[in-house]
Amino acid sequence: MKIIGLTGGTGSGKGFVSERLRQRKAYIIDADIVAHEIIKKGKPAYCEIVEYFGNGILDENGEIVRRKLGNIVFSDKEKLAFLNLCTHKYINLEVFRIIDEVKTQSDQYSAVVIDAPLLAESGLSEVCDDIWVVYADAAVREKRIMERDGIDVKQARNRIGSQKTWEEYKKLGAVIIDNSSDDENVERQLDALI
Repeated sequence: MKIIGLTGGTGSGKGFVSERLRQRKAYIIDADIVAHEIIKKGKPAYCEIVEYFGNGILDENGEIVRRKLGNIVFSDKEKLAFLNLCTHKYINLEVFRIIDEVKTQSDQYSAVVIDAPLLAESGLSEVCDDIWVVYADAAVREKRIMERDGIDVKQARNRIGSQKTWEEYKKLGAVIIDNSSDDENVERQLDALI
């Protein structure tokens, strides 16, 4: 079964592309969902994160508040680097477990897609047969992030600025999916790829 790594910057529309691939019978592993799970109270990354960042990132139930954590790491590259180092190992273990499980059901799926903004940084690109990069221009990304996360333009730009440049993303991908315009354009590109 083919493993496709799907990546791109925040706001590029990876989720939209993933959903369209799911409709084409691909099994989607969303690294962001995996990341949410591995930082829950009692999970492996939780203790490391709380020890480093302190109790100020916790809610009244002791769970990590991702927005508080995000506000810290998206304005401090050193803290972001720690968070990535801490979480990638746990995310990768879970992704590998899911891939092994899906391979036993290979007749049900056309491919496995790992939807991960930090595909290369986490080392997940090493297990992929192909890497697809979703592109959207900066203005489109800013607008999507502000609408999605309810943040201002400065925060959106900080998030975009904390990730690789478009030139760096282009070096990763053999396939570029342009998601700057309309949905039909993406559908045509995916039909051609599939």
